[in-house]
Amino acid sequence: MKAVFIKKFGLSVILTLGIILIFALADYFFHQLSGEYSVPPRYFPNKIIYGTIIGLVTFWLLAGVRRPWLKSLIFSGVIAILLQVRYFFEGYPLDFVVLFLFIHFAILWLVSFAVFKWRLI
Repeated sequence: MKAVFIKKFGLSVILTLGIILIFALADYFFHQLSGEYSVPPRYFPNKIIYGTIIGLVTFWLLAGVRRPWLKSLIFSGVIAILLQVRYFFEGYPLDFVVLFLFIHFAILWLVSFAVFKWRLI
């Protein structure tokens, strides 16, 4: 029983981290589109750390949700909203925060839906 839990937890950590890494890479390219979208170097490591933590907690809270589209919708929404609230409190302009809320949500939804659809976790 304990071995099964450790295996499931390890798999969920690896796949959640994978979702967040793909998300961070895609987000990096969006931030390169314009000089006004530039962010400090600490932005992406923080996104990976906090996104993974938020993602793991959200994933475990959604354990009973069986519909991949709904699970990915909630998973993506929680991560995108909490990250953007943090950036707003750090002093990023509101228009920047709102724009990237939608961009972050879209990227996360696409990636997490693919993972949840094929029942990888």
